Amino acid sequence: MQTPHTTTEGEIKEIWERLTKCEASNKSAHHRLDGLEEVVKSVNSLAVSTNQLATETKALREDFKSMDDRLEVLEVKPLKRYDMIVTVLVTSVISGVMGFLLNMILG
Repeated sequence: MQTPHTTTEGEIKEIWERLTKCEASNKSAHHRLDGLEEVVKSVNSLAVSTNQLATETKALREDFKSMDDRLEVLEVKPLKRYDMIVTVLVTSVISGVMGFLLNMILG
């Protein structure tokens, strides 16, 4: 039969020191986790902000494309008007010359 083991004062002191070190380590780990929790919140906030910026940038790109299309229409409009004025002038000059020539021939 085995005799019951009695814990010596040295063993109790060693166990106490190890328990104290474990508690300190545990407290330190919790402190680091709390710090990481704040970092995770910051990263999440940054991700949300980046997503919002990307969405706004996409909308701005679409707005700029629309404005570019409208500007192109406005730039082309004076050229069409100029072409029409030149056509009217050329037609008028040719009609005048033809009228003058017909008047000279028939007149």
